[in-house]
Amino acid sequence: MPESAEKVSTSKATGSQVIVEGLTSNGQAFVSIDDVMLRVPGFLPGDKIEIELGAGGKVVGAQLVEPSPERVKPDCFFHGPCGGCDLLELSEKGRKKEKQAMIARTLSRIPGGNDAYLHSFSASREIIRYLPRVRLHQSRNYEERESGYLASEAFAGQIPGGVVPVTACAIITQALARRLVAARKILNQVPIFLESLTLMSSSSHRSDRVVGHAVLMKGRPAGHHFKDLTKIMRAANLKGLSVANHEGKIKEVQGTVGVTGLIAPEVDGGPYDAEPSFFVQGNIFQNQVLIRKVVELCKPAAGVRIVEGFAGAGNFTLALAAKGARVEAIESHPGAVRAGVKNINRSGFADRLMLVEGDAIKELSRFEAKPDVLLIDPPRT
Repeated sequence: MPESAEKVSTSKATGSQVIVEGLTSNGQAFVSIDDVMLRVPGFLPGDKIEIELGAGGKVVGAQLVEPSPERVKPDCFFHGPCGGCDLLELSEKGRKKEKQAMIARTLSRIPGGNDAYLHSFSASREIIRYLPRVRLHQSRNYEERESGYLASEAFAGQIPGGVVPVTACAIITQALARRLVAARKILNQVPIFLESLTLMSSSSHRSDRVVGHAVLMKGRPAGHHFKDLTKIMRAANLKGLSVANHEGKIKEVQGTVGVTGLIAPEVDGGPYDAEPSFFVQGNIFQNQVLIRKVVELCKPAAGVRIVEGFAGAGNFTLALAAKGARVEAIESHPGAVRAGVKNINRSGFADRLMLVEGDAIKELSRFEAKPDVLLIDPPRT
């Protein structure tokens, strides 16, 4: 379905009531008029809304007429302005339905995607304290020195500095929750020089180890802010802190920045390391379920050759190789590749593993054709 409004009849659509069809891949609500997708941020699937179109058929106004039957009262004080948990106003049933629909819509745009078998959505039994990684931002407004989560798109222009001063968050692990207020407080006190500060914890609730990754604003050298970075590390009780420039290149590391339990947690040879500079699965409970499902579907065994794209630091790679398969993997993030190679060398079955740095979309042709299994863009928890 095209996402242009040029073919929409203004006279036909203006003032009309429509049902929000679903969410785009980045979480924006959309409606369909004349087989054209129009984005209407701030609404949820099933909402009945009245829209107003301006010149060129673009949405210039929309208001809620009747809420979706799947709407529920959000159980978080910061929901709305906060950019996280964007489906919190949908019931559990509604969330599952929409996430399933988002995947189906994506597949429908791929040649042959409609023929793919889509497994049913599997929700986590744990709804709190599951997220091992959180990103904080400094306000860009010196008069409103608050730090916290980025504001949602619908509220970005209404929140001073574009940052929501979250004082508590139920979904982050307990170790991160214990540091949230202290981390925000020190970010409010030091100069505004960071694009973001990411904190990461282990998957174990018995571990209090937390590490960080700071990204500097453009033109801010790490050496100039050494004292400020040290203050952040001490105030938030971080065991390690990596510092990158605005392009993501790591320029400095204080302490050690590895945490365990987030990569292939049930695979022999570990524990394996992750670092806060790169992506890990976002649910410490569902990650194990997801790995088991990937292994079940790929059917790894001796003599089976698997090519994996977007491999990260080896979360699926190690689990597949542990079952005897030969795995050739590619990952674009240098930090993830570095950690992944260390994990492979630690595993005890490095002889059937290969991890290279590169863009999987562009460079899968580097691998020998016709693997037994192609694991591409692995799903996320």
